Order: sequence, then structure tokens, then C-alpha cells
Amino acid sequence: MSPSFLVLLVIAVVMGALIGFWLRSSNREQPAEPPTPLSPEEGQQNLAELIESGQMINAIKLYRQLHGCGLKEAKDAVEAMRDGRARMEHLERRELPGPETDDAIERAVRSNNLIQAIKLYRDQHGVGLKEAKDAVEAMRADLLRRG
Repeated sequence: MSPSFLVLLVIAVVMGALIGFWLRSSNREQPAEPPTPLSPEEGQQNLAELIESGQMINAIKLYRQLHGCGLKEAKDAVEAMRDGRARMEHLERRELPGPETDDAIERAVRSNNLIQAIKLYRDQHGVGLKEAKDAVEAMRADLLRRG
């Protein structure tokens, strides 16, 4: 091998590496934009389209966004709509009056019925299981601290 061939080979390898790094850095995923708010009618229409086209994961995500519920509840609801066991109009977010529910959550925490408190918290605030559990545990710690 001649020295000029080795020099050309080294230059080609270095150029290939530089081009590879440049391409890799230019193809990085851009952060996703937050979803645009939908009216209830637009949301239900998009939900129906997703279910009809078989895009169940996207339908579940949209259902959670529209109704503020946990993953299991959204999955069950979307599957019920897909299977014809439920109509979309009847699947509205459950809201109980705030002060009454907050009192019920506090009573459940005081009586050490944490599962019921978590369920009530999830229903009222439309959060997932972990968020509700953390909130109920914080409420319990605060009640214990206050005596």
C-alpha cells in the first residue's frame, strides 16, 4: 500500500464519521408540542374517528385528555365504544361537588380507608393512580401531624 492511499483512506474515514455525526444530530426528535385544546364536540368526533380507524392507543390517549381519567378507565371506555357496549355521549367525566367530595375523602383518610380515599380523589380530580395515591398519602400525613 502506498502512503497516499493510506492518507486518502484516513481522510475518507474521518469525513464519513463527521457526516454521520452531522446527520445523526440533525435527525434528533424535536420536542412534541402540547396538544391543542379541543371543544367537546371536536374531541368526540376525533375520538370516534380514531376508534373507527383502529387507532386504539391514540384513542385512549385522547379519551384521557378529554375526560381526565386514568389509563384503565380510558381503556375500558374506549373498548366499550369500539365493541358497541357504550355510546360516546354517555361517557362524560364524573364530577362530584367539590366540598362534599373533599369531605368524603378526608373522612375516608381519617377512618384509614385509603383505597376509598384514592378512588374518590381520582374521580374528583381526574388524575391517575399514582397522583391520587401521593395526594392521599400527603393528606394523611398532614392529618396525622395536626393530630
